[in-house]
Amino acid sequence: MNQPRFRILVVDDNRSSADALARLLRKQGDDVEVEYDGAAAIQRLRTDPPHVVLTDLKMEPIDGMQVLAVARSLRPPVETIVFTAYGAVDVAVRAMHLGARDFLTKPVTVEQVANRLDELRRSLTGTADAIDEADDADDADFVARSESSRALLATLERAAAFPTPVWVEGEIGSGRSFVARTLHRLGDQQSGSTTPYAVRNVLRPTEPWPSEGTVLLSNVDDLGLDEQRELHRELQLLPDGIRVIATSQPDGRRRVAEGELRAELYYRLAVVVIQVPPLRRRPEDIVPLFERALDAFAERYGRPRPTVSARLKERLQRHFWPGNIRELVNLAERAAVLGEEGVQLDVIEESAPGLPKIEQGFNLSNYLEGVERRILVEALRKSNGDRAAAGKLLGVERNTLRYKLNKYGLLDR
Repeated sequence: MNQPRFRILVVDDNRSSADALARLLRKQGDDVEVEYDGAAAIQRLRTDPPHVVLTDLKMEPIDGMQVLAVARSLRPPVETIVFTAYGAVDVAVRAMHLGARDFLTKPVTVEQVANRLDELRRSLTGTADAIDEADDADDADFVARSESSRALLATLERAAAFPTPVWVEGEIGSGRSFVARTLHRLGDQQSGSTTPYAVRNVLRPTEPWPSEGTVLLSNVDDLGLDEQRELHRELQLLPDGIRVIATSQPDGRRRVAEGELRAELYYRLAVVVIQVPPLRRRPEDIVPLFERALDAFAERYGRPRPTVSARLKERLQRHFWPGNIRELVNLAERAAVLGEEGVQLDVIEESAPGLPKIEQGFNLSNYLEGVERRILVEALRKSNGDRAAAGKLLGVERNTLRYKLNKYGLLDR
């Protein structure tokens, strides 16, 4: 099958860097345009949206975050890969929570960009893409040194025996797609057969549903409510021989309660719910995952494998990993491309348990209001909508509860 040819928009206020990347990408066979500021990029997005945006995050006066927000607000959303300075991974992770496909730390090589674009091409043509782990490893290579990973693998082995729908939820970059592929392979091993595995792009469904095997629906929670209704309608028409695996960010049930997910779609897919632990909760897995990714990239690019010192291993385990496995793989690729000088890590320590990360742009009032609203929603859920019972659960008087429900638009729930 021929790989799709992309129309790509490169956005960077560094003209020489933008032009150089565009020239190299054109040699790869894609159509590439360049904009040198965020305002011009947003205008082009609204008048002639490309397939993919490659944007630097640090630009003035309109930065890459604003470009990303516009790209993802379009219908269908435009796939976006962001570039950020080394050491600003937390900024890139916020971009991913806004819908960025991936991030690369600067300086960016054309090999890295081409690799990300190839992954995107594979995902859009219905084949399994490798965005969560560095390679398509066998099940024997599933890294499960930590207790949480061993428990996850045991759950997958039990669930694989039955063709029930599975809802896989976890933080961005935690390995949800890898978990889905592992579940499919375990099912084939247990049945002694080989069945098809396909990734269906829920935002741009261009191919018919398969008649058998496993279908992965990535990031179902990115869909709008109307698109969720249409997906639920399609799922009802599928034959019994298809196993559907959906991935999403955490707290699916809470998001149903808050109206972000349609209940009929969630409960159609969440027969079995599998929660993927973030990398920071899998400390024993970090070094083996890093070394495996480093081996894979060194072989891919034909470069010597940098040494992983005891000091680096200790720093890898201390790092908070806000970008999860994607961040780890990004670091391994950087090390393979740039050599030993690329094996650097600015340790980001975890905040105190239960506290948000306090950084530039944090708004205490907005954060506290968000917490209060979630608590109110949970109290209503536990009391089955009975306000008097919810008030007793929360220890607040009736008038106070009514005021707060009205404040957050929950009075009619």
